[in-house]
Amino acid sequence: MAKEIYKSGNYIVTVDADNNSRLFPIGKTVYDEYNSVFRLTEGLIEDDQLVISYADSSNWVDDSAVSYTEATLRTFLRENTGFRPASGGSGAVPVGASIMKTNQTVSYRQGDDGDLEAGRETDFFTLASQNPFNTLERFTDELGGQTYTNKIIIDWSTYDGSNVLGYSDLLPSNTWDNMIDNCNSLTVGTYTSGWRLANTRELYNISNFGVFPHTYTPINIFNGGATMSFIWESTSAPYSPTSYAGAYNWNYCNLFWRSKTSSYPGMPVRNFTVNGTILS
Repeated sequence: MAKEIYKSGNYIVTVDADNNSRLFPIGKTVYDEYNSVFRLTEGLIEDDQLVISYADSSNWVDDSAVSYTEATLRTFLRENTGFRPASGGSGAVPVGASIMKTNQTVSYRQGDDGDLEAGRETDFFTLASQNPFNTLERFTDELGGQTYTNKIIIDWSTYDGSNVLGYSDLLPSNTWDNMIDNCNSLTVGTYTSGWRLANTRELYNISNFGVFPHTYTPINIFNGGATMSFIWESTSAPYSPTSYAGAYNWNYCNLFWRSKTSSYPGMPVRNFTVNGTILS
């Protein structure tokens, strides 16, 4: 018989091929994903767990006898496990995962970045595993598509199983202090709070070192598609933090330190909470 896994009340019910049933309390059950397996653990008792390999996903069915795929089983587990371990459960990328690829794919000598293409994900635009909308797209809008009506770009390379980082359209030039205030008070669509000015690493994470001038889809929706130059970062200069802050030269992917009284645009970002395919 097919193996079953489904939600019933406050439990995840599993029935193995020998018809042995088991209940996992949703409020106590950890879902972890590592080394091509899904692992359910009740509480944190490591010897009391259920391990399902990605390859075995299609051998499991729900309570309507509908077979899972790797993607749909991942979604089921993400939506129906309660407790998440600090080490990164519920589909999180394992702690210590490598940083993103730069998208420099042309090599100028053996051993350079274009030769090795070191980093996480399949490539700059393609995830190694599916996002909650069951696609491999790194960048989507908040609805999982790529229309970007609200000029919100979700970067699924930052998804940890619970939260994901999103970017919004550039705000007009202003001083550093005013830009932080303007980002903090921003409303975009239904997202009326939680916005802030991007920091250095958040800008570098979406820097595509494989193109020049530095414009690519979907980032080119920002500022009406105009070429961006310096944009403020929320990061202050370590050598003179009261007077200088980071100004990122978008075209050249370089960091400069500029007086906080200078005037540049700013890129708002926000951490979104993910519940299934709903972002809040």
